[in-house]
Amino acid sequence: MIMYAMDHKQIAIPMLNIIVMQILNTIVIQTLNTTVIITIQFVTILAKVTVVKTLMLEDAADIEDNMVNTVKAYSTKNVL
Repeated sequence: MIMYAMDHKQIAIPMLNIIVMQILNTIVIQTLNTTVIITIQFVTILAKVTVVKTLMLEDAADIEDNMVNTVKAYSTKNVL
């Protein structure tokens, strides 16, 4: 078996490259996970806002109908 003598620089630089790649890989994965979570939260908030808006519009329509019915009930045409 042939063995080669390597100094500390020949060993340290590849190890440093592996460590840097692992750190970058972790950063990329965390960034993607954060982006997915933010997107899901945004979609959830958007859906809730749409539901609330719809409910408010329905309430406004109900109030308008009640006002029309109240005016009709107290109008002189219907009373007399």
